[in-house]
Amino acid sequence: MSDMKGAPKAPRPVIEQSTEADESSRPRVEREVGADEARSAFHDTTVGFFSRAGQRAWAYADAHPHTVLYAGVGLLLAVLILWLGLWHALVIAIFVVVGAAIGQARDGEGGIYRFFRRIFGGRG
Repeated sequence: MSDMKGAPKAPRPVIEQSTEADESSRPRVEREVGADEARSAFHDTTVGFFSRAGQRAWAYADAHPHTVLYAGVGLLLAVLILWLGLWHALVIAIFVVVGAAIGQARDGEGGIYRFFRRIFGGRG
């Protein structure tokens, strides 16, 4: 072990704390008004931030509707996979696709049917 007898000691840090007298010297009404102004300024800043963020989000969604749609679908699938597990989520996704295909066939659109026919119909 090293000899620590001759080493100088480091000064101890001291944290000075304010006393209650500093705050109580101001009139109570002045403190409340200052707190109300600060609260109001914080509220205005926060609401303004979220208002602008919401406007930007809607503008982006209007400009890129498919990006937002498929990002939402991806988020939903991720939550389903994490919550239910992969196989349960795949079964749900298959039922959703089959139900949508049946609904499109009844509506006379058949978009999903044409999609799968184009993928699997070209082979053979």
